[in-house]
Amino acid sequence: MSVKNFWLSVRNAYRALRTGDLLLKVRADKYYIHVMYVFLLMWLSIMLSLKVDKTLTRAGANKAAIEELRIHHTESEAALVKIKSASATETRLKKLGSEAAMPKEPATVIKKR
Repeated sequence: MSVKNFWLSVRNAYRALRTGDLLLKVRADKYYIHVMYVFLLMWLSIMLSLKVDKTLTRAGANKAAIEELRIHHTESEAALVKIKSASATETRLKKLGSEAAMPKEPATVIKKR
């Protein structure tokens, strides 16, 4: 094959590729449905992977938010326990000038049922 014939073949192949005749020359039209099916499967695979990635990102953010809320809840619970303790209550009552105090002896049962 000479160089002139080679460049002529390349030029014809380029022209056929540009106009769409190349696929018809190699009889790829009978595989059109298969090509479209493979394209659809690839597109679905990409879309599903993007959805999974988005979901995992959101789950990671939610996990961090839950941990932050758990820490806040623990701190709030500790503050409530401190407020409800008997000694802290008695101290606050004395600071406010109240004469109420913790009982010295257990309550007496007046009447049993």
